[in-house]
Amino acid sequence: MKIDGSLPISTNQGQYKKDEVQAENFQKTFEKAKENQDEKRLMQTCKELESVFVNMMFKNMRATVPSDGFIEKSFGRETFEGMLDEKIAETLAKGQGVGLAQQMYKQLSRNLKNQSPEDSKL
Repeated sequence: MKIDGSLPISTNQGQYKKDEVQAENFQKTFEKAKENQDEKRLMQTCKELESVFVNMMFKNMRATVPSDGFIEKSFGRETFEGMLDEKIAETLAKGQGVGLAQQMYKQLSRNLKNQSPEDSKL
């Protein structure tokens, strides 16, 4: 029995919402780290953002690969590939990553050190 996959299923809307939530979480976490002068939390937040960036990069790279027909495109396959890419991006960012987190940390920690506690209340 073959299931017809012609139903219009859009996973992009859910992904955009997830990306928005992750961006909001990054901003809140960054503000807390800035407020508390917490450099360890700042580095963790930079790695999380790098993970989101790498995941988006994987998703866009995967979209450029032509379908060869060997394995049929399906909702299940797209879901699995999305989860796989997300996990690979998280694992990559936990290690050395691609260098984005380190560069962001350098810049943001410089701003963190130059800011006095009175400035953060403004």
